[in-house]
Amino acid sequence: MHQIDIKEIDLNLLNILKVLLDEVSVTKASEKLSLSQSATSHALQRLRKMFNDPLLERSASGMRPTPRAIAIRASLRNILLNIEQLVAEPIFVPALAEVTIHIASSDYGTTVILPSVIKQLSLSSPSINVEIDGSHTDIFGKLKDGKIDLGLGVFDLDGTKGFKTQNLFTERFVSIVRDDHPILEDITLESYITSPHTLITTTGSPLPETNKLFKSHVDSKLEELGVKRRLMLKLPHFLSAALIIGQTDLILTLPRRIASLLASFANVTMFDPPIDLGEYNYMQVWSEHSNNSPFHIWLRNLVYSQSQNI
Repeated sequence: MHQIDIKEIDLNLLNILKVLLDEVSVTKASEKLSLSQSATSHALQRLRKMFNDPLLERSASGMRPTPRAIAIRASLRNILLNIEQLVAEPIFVPALAEVTIHIASSDYGTTVILPSVIKQLSLSSPSINVEIDGSHTDIFGKLKDGKIDLGLGVFDLDGTKGFKTQNLFTERFVSIVRDDHPILEDITLESYITSPHTLITTTGSPLPETNKLFKSHVDSKLEELGVKRRLMLKLPHFLSAALIIGQTDLILTLPRRIASLLASFANVTMFDPPIDLGEYNYMQVWSEHSNNSPFHIWLRNLVYSQSQNI
């Protein structure tokens, strides 16, 4: 049996063979390939030697493929198509995709960003599912291992290699109280620190505020002023905190975007705290190994676009 050495296969010859078998004519094939008839004939001779078969032979009605040529025609088309797909620029089609997105996010990110993301997915990508990892434990390790696709939060990559971030928006702090809270009549530092406070213990920061060695941003700022507040309640969820705030004298200082959402359905009012708490960037983080993945590029663009009008 004639054995073909794969190292001797010329892909250009296989493409010429496909056109020859489609056209069943050296003249027509040369025109379609933009080759001279002599060059096409020479290629056919090389193909005959490679396959040890005439491939095309003369008949009363012109050229016709040999049984061997007929047998390899379908496989040849598939091989060339697979090669085209192999070297083609990869694409991601959200409308046809059946994948699961894995995002690491705290209560803040899922409340502020996720609703608009899910709405867009339901409209344009009905077969895509989403799973949220709310633990915020070892986000960088999970990104590196491919266990999550994207992280949302406040991150400091100083000295951390292999990851990229993008700022989604700048956030500032406000406070919320029940609608008839007495502090609304006289918002001062004294009235602020003498009222009982609530602390959300999961904020999306890589440093958990439940760590006894870590002070919350508000408490650190108050300490700089030489004062201290009373933290009556610590809990990890914004929704339950807002419902409690609406029925007590507690004050909750939190990011403005989520405060606006809570004020839309709970009996709470927003006000600017009497201390300068500054601003911070809320961002998305991903592993460098997924930086050029069409799926991950689409995901990051989706999250970014849906976070711009919040």
